[in-house]
This record gives sequence, C-alpha cells and structure tokens, in this order.
Amino acid sequence: MVATSKKLIEPPSGERIMLHHLSSDKEGSIKPEQLPKEFYFKKYADITSFISYFYQINSVIDAKANTVLEVGIGNRIVSTYLRQSGYKVTTFDINKALEPDVVGDIRNLPFKNNMFDVVLACEILEHLSFGDVPRSVSELRRVSRKKVVLSIPYSCFFVENVLNIKTPVFQKQLRFGLSFPFFTSEFKRTGEHYWEMGRKNFQRKEIRRLLEKYFKIASEFQPILNPYHYFFILEKTAD
Repeated sequence: MVATSKKLIEPPSGERIMLHHLSSDKEGSIKPEQLPKEFYFKKYADITSFISYFYQINSVIDAKANTVLEVGIGNRIVSTYLRQSGYKVTTFDINKALEPDVVGDIRNLPFKNNMFDVVLACEILEHLSFGDVPRSVSELRRVSRKKVVLSIPYSCFFVENVLNIKTPVFQKQLRFGLSFPFFTSEFKRTGEHYWEMGRKNFQRKEIRRLLEKYFKIASEFQPILNPYHYFFILEKTAD
C-alpha cells in the first residue's frame, strides 16, 4: 500500500473537499471507478436495504449523537434522514461521483481525533483486502468520540419467521430464526467483495477478536428480514 500524507480537516459546511492523493494497494481494493453512481440506486432500493437503513438510523438515535460521520455515502438515504432530523452529518467516500462532503480513503481518514460522536461504516470493510481492515478499524476508532456502527456481510444460511401481533391494547413482534454460517467453505473474491464474515477463512469469532482490540462490543445483531447484514455496535474505550 502506498502511504499518503494526512491533512486534517474540520467538518465541511456546504463545500465539498477533494483529497486527490488516495492510497492504493497491489490488489487495488476500493478503486473509485469500480461502482458507478447508478449502482447504489438500482441495487439498494429493495426492502432488505431499507431495513438496513432503518437499523443504521436507529443506532445513531440510540447513541444520542450530535455529530455523525457516514463512511460510504451510498444513495444518501441515511444521511438525508439524519440531517433532516437535526444531526450534523459529514459524508465521506472514495468515489467522488457520489458527491460526498469529503472524498478520501478509509485507511487514512483526514479528520481530527475524537471528531464525531458516532461513525457509521456499513457494508464498507468487505471492499478492502482483509489485510487493510485492522488499519481501517483503527482509523474509525481514532475519529469517533463515542461509538462506531459497523455492519459486515454475513455469509450464512438463514431461516426466519416473524410474527406481528397488534391489538388495540397490545402490540408485539416475535421473531424465530436459525442461522448457519458457511464456515466449511472459503470465500472466493467477487467483483465487489474481498471477503465476507462467516466463511472458513473469516469466521465470526475472528472478526470479534479483531474488533475487540479497538472497541468494546456493546451489542451485535442480524436485522429482521436482512440477516446478511450483521451489525456491531462498538463503544470506544479509554486508551
């Protein structure tokens, strides 16, 4: 990987900031040209994607945050909702075609330490070669003040049944599910993903062990009707 100098910046206020000297590695993970803008609007407009957006938004609300960094802007649904709800959101992405507030590389975040109450990085790390994940997680920790909301693809077989009960005096949602990771087979790189949790070479316990080097895992869960997105709510602890 080619190292770059880091220029620390304040959260932008209406002005887009371009950091043109992006780092890269031999495998070329997270190339800006890989995913066109239209990709995020066509592929991620189904019900399972919106379920993931709900949990991202709800996790920020639960964290009682004021300032939020969203790493990976996607189709702007999450950042737009949070901004309209009064949160101060800075969007960050390596793909300048998506028009984030700041263009840059997650492995070299151009922000000051403890700059954001909460950092969102959902379905991002799998676009990096796994060797770059520890550095990226370290950077997420450095710029966060309280929590990091992380979601990772979980390669598994899942059976689920959701029962909604609603009466004038009682409302309850019951969920029954069984999850079986594909731990006997190795993950073969796809056009977008370098790795996925649950595979033989990237088992969940190993991902937990990695995250616990930098955070306390406050909670983890698979969203209703979207078990492929596995969420970790990470709390920053004292050094």
